[in-house]
Amino acid sequence: MAILAVVLAIGYLVLIVLMCKQESQKRKINFFIAIPICLIISTFFGYFVISNFGLRNPKGCKWCNNIYNEAEFCGVCNKNEEGKILEAKYLA
Repeated sequence: MAILAVVLAIGYLVLIVLMCKQESQKRKINFFIAIPICLIISTFFGYFVISNFGLRNPKGCKWCNNIYNEAEFCGVCNKNEEGKILEAKYLA
């Protein structure tokens, strides 16, 4: 029974390391900061904390040159990649 617990713990740690490595490559968070977040908070909630950090390479907006845009519609000009404007009923 103890062997099973050790195997599960090692598998859990491997999954934490792989998830933190993947997310730290996409987001503005250091890998060595992401690991303690996932160990202190559970991995499930740690993922949501890490996913709130900004992207390393955001899409940006080609219409208004907002380089920080990460969403489908730009927060400055309300256009998407195709130039379609976000309808006013969704803005309020």
